[in-house]
Amino acid sequence: GDHRDLHSFPTRRSSIYDIVCSAVSAISQTTLIGITDVIKVNAEYELKDGFLNLSVENENSDDIEKCQNLLETMLLGLKSTEIVYGDYIKTEIEEV
Repeated sequence: GDHRDLHSFPTRRSSIYDIVCSAVSAISQTTLIGITDVIKVNAEYELKDGFLNLSVENENSDDIEKCQNLLETMLLGLKSTEIVYGDYIKTEIEEV
């Protein structure tokens, strides 16, 4: 279906853990800013305890497609981080 959950999380604690957390946070928050401030989509979201929960299901199809492009870009950024720091981050996509 069109619904997927993206999970990206550090896998162990070290000084690199802080670098990876910062990278994941920057990528996620930049994507959120792109959706809410650049595309101007009134997305429902929650930032809590290091997790970002985002819903654009109530938007029109054009806006959802624009959001999907940003989310795919976010995924590429997370996967790129995983390539460099594979021992410290795992990115998974889960169909929901």
